[in-house]
Amino acid sequence: MDQGDAARRVRLVREALVLVAASAEEQREWVLRVGVGTDEIALMFDDVWRLGEGLVPGLRAIDEIFEEMSDDRTVDHWSVAALAEDEGWERARVLAREILGR
Repeated sequence: MDQGDAARRVRLVREALVLVAASAEEQREWVLRVGVGTDEIALMFDDVWRLGEGLVPGLRAIDEIFEEMSDDRTVDHWSVAALAEDEGWERARVLAREILGR
């Protein structure tokens, strides 16, 4: 992997983590601005997870949270309201912020 490719991967991982770490309101604004469902936040993270798998243990924990949310059909974890109300989203934000060092 050349330096440009490595820099691109780091940028993509950072962008995904910043989005996961964002407040519920910032995530809501992103979802509405981009015009996608809230699951796109998790899907974007999943894409970069494959790029950096094993590099940061916290990434695995975030991935497990999103998997739990996907497996749990008793609650709508993917609604816009869930961004502010769902414990899984808050846990993911906390971990992402820790990884980003903020």
